Amino acid sequence: MRSQIAKKLEDDVRTAFERATEGTGSPEDLIKAVRVLVRGLKKEGRPPENVVVTVKRLCGLSPIAVAADTDSNAVTSVSKRISDMVVRAAIDEYYAGTRKGPPPWKGYSVELEDLSS
Repeated sequence: MRSQIAKKLEDDVRTAFERATEGTGSPEDLIKAVRVLVRGLKKEGRPPENVVVTVKRLCGLSPIAVAADTDSNAVTSVSKRISDMVVRAAIDEYYAGTRKGPPPWKGYSVELEDLSS
């Protein structure tokens, strides 16, 4: 049984994703919610693939990458870019602290600026 905290974190990600893709919320808020959730799931001992699938499920994304998902030219919609950003944020947060160099989220400001175009 999931704890109330885990349920709230999942609801936060789901709501933040909906708002970001509708334009009523910011991608920054979504990334923050994803990071918090990922830290919690990792602390529970979940493997990275389980964490990514959980985040994708919460955002209504397919848990399996299809050929079009790997082609950066296939879809350039804001929704697709936000979806890609969410998956990258989940992976980066899961492995944060295990790599040398600057924190992996340093580049998000550039990606977030791209969403305004």
